[in-house]
Amino acid sequence: MHTRSPLYSSRGVGSKKSHDSSRRARLVPRVVARCRGRISDERGAILVFVAVSLVGILGFSGLAIDLGRGYVTKIRLSRAVDAAAIEAASNIRLGQTKAEETGRALAALNGIVDGVDGISLSLSFDTNLFGETTVTVRASQSMTTTFAKVLGQDKLDLSTEAVAAVPPVDMILVLDQSGSLGAQGVWDALQTAANQFVTHFDDSLDQIGLVHYQVRADDAFEIDGLFTTSITSAIDNMSSAGDTNTGEGLRLARKQMKSKVIRERSAKIVVFFTDGRPTAFRDEINGIDRVIAVRKIITGNVRGLFNNPESLPMSTVATPDDCAGVPTCYGWTEATVREEARQRGLHWADKIRSEGTVLYTIGLGNPSATDPIETPDVGYLELLANVGGIVDADQPRGRSYFAPSAAQLEDVFRQVALDLVVRLAK
Repeated sequence: MHTRSPLYSSRGVGSKKSHDSSRRARLVPRVVARCRGRISDERGAILVFVAVSLVGILGFSGLAIDLGRGYVTKIRLSRAVDAAAIEAASNIRLGQTKAEETGRALAALNGIVDGVDGISLSLSFDTNLFGETTVTVRASQSMTTTFAKVLGQDKLDLSTEAVAAVPPVDMILVLDQSGSLGAQGVWDALQTAANQFVTHFDDSLDQIGLVHYQVRADDAFEIDGLFTTSITSAIDNMSSAGDTNTGEGLRLARKQMKSKVIRERSAKIVVFFTDGRPTAFRDEINGIDRVIAVRKIITGNVRGLFNNPESLPMSTVATPDDCAGVPTCYGWTEATVREEARQRGLHWADKIRSEGTVLYTIGLGNPSATDPIETPDVGYLELLANVGGIVDADQPRGRSYFAPSAAQLEDVFRQVALDLVVRLAK
């Protein structure tokens, strides 16, 4: 008996395969269509994302550019107000009106003018808790943006200010009145220059004392306010005579700087003038307080020994009490007297600086003189002032000036005054 099962089974399987193939043929187009729709949707989303991102990128890039412009503008404003504050402070002793005028003028030189290009500029004056006069300069400017507008930022408001504090001055003016000034015909010029120098300072802010020296030194005016009239009168009444006791002039300057009227927050200054090299000093010689001196030019002899230093004349040439015109006086020779007189000046200058006082020196002399002793000792004056810290880097560093002739004295004294007020303004 034959069966048909295999034949039947074979047909059944073949029919199922045909059915699955037909189904897949119908599904593929649907999947492809769905994928195409999704891809299209994603492309649209990406385009939107890119567009939005570009706006942000461009906006922030533009903001960075505008902020860069603002930074440069802010620097320009800051530099201008810094310079204006210092300039105004430098002229405060000429009155607030003059100070503001000069401050605004310097700001204008730096391109900052009130009311121009959206700039606002103001200057104000005050006194701080330490009694220092202050100058405050404020500047602002509204800068229109270029790219940052995309983010809604139409402008940048920039502002800055600078404050310069001008401390009051406590100063001692030390003047050489030795006979060589009169002999060279420069005494009158010195008096004029010194009087003009004093007018650069303010009776209501500053205090000035006056010391003068020749064979000895004396306090012509004890440091105080309301000094202009008194110091001018004292200078006018001085006369040129005698020796050059540099050490004593500086000793008395230091003594005045230790006065009770010296203010804690003041700028402490000594301005020292001489036309030559030290020729005298004061000390205990042979057991007695005396002054010993040599002549300005080298002679080989000591000029003399002088008793009772406090009673020695200031307006005439002192007459020696002993050792007149001798080679050796109680062991002192011309050379050793000159060196000791020089060292006394350095000693008292060091004392002055070590106590926080700035020392300025002014020299007068002919650099072309045939006799070396008549040429100015520029190196000595720089040591007295500690120029550049050459003596002691930790002490105040002053400046040294030189006038080769009487005609330049007034200009040199003016330079010292201007340098002082600018230095104070900083």
